[in-house]
Amino acid sequence: MATSVIKQRTIEKFIMSEFVQGNLNTKEQVSCMLLLVQKKLGMSVEQASDFMRNAIGINA
Repeated sequence: MATSVIKQRTIEKFIMSEFVQGNLNTKEQVSCMLLLVQKKLGMSVEQASDFMRNAIGINA
């Protein structure tokens, strides 16, 4: 099932907001966010990691 673009953009904005507020500073916080992305968007660990990197602007 394809995830809607609106759902992806909403989650991207949420990730960016959490990052700016300093809520993604620990490994545990990042792991929780990765699990959330995997669950909400039906992604693998690698896909969720790439999605988070793109959301916060780290395109490495």
